[in-house]
Amino acid sequence: MKKIKMHVVPCIVVFDKSGIVLLLKRTKSKRNGGRWEIPGGSLRYGESPRRGALRELREETGFKLSPFDIKSVDTFGMLYPEMKMEFIIPLYTAVINGAEPVIRPEEHDDWGWFTIDQVKEMELKDETMKGAYSMIKAAKKVINNN
Repeated sequence: MKKIKMHVVPCIVVFDKSGIVLLLKRTKSKRNGGRWEIPGGSLRYGESPRRGALRELREETGFKLSPFDIKSVDTFGMLYPEMKMEFIIPLYTAVINGAEPVIRPEEHDDWGWFTIDQVKEMELKDETMKGAYSMIKAAKKVINNN
């Protein structure tokens, strides 16, 4: 059996009031460069997934939310056999009103607001990170039930 590393990557699905979702486009120099993704990143030692998700959101978009502003969605596992890695994704969601992200060029080339149907089409064309559509769909259910 091949040894697979586990990597914890908390993420936050951000919607605006109209229900469209924020995606960030990975810079070309990064692994999976050019693909669109949900804001998030590596958990730091001693950091809770909720705090890690909030820190990553702040670093990647400039959005400053409190732990009470985000809702838990679920935990997802994504296998990447080519990297011999499993990504464990504690997923959260939030609604942001009328704000535009400020991205760092070393992290992302672009950002945009998309409908869930657009994300589905992008994932079918391999333009998003694996699982983006299913995670966004799950987050939308949480938002709609609150």
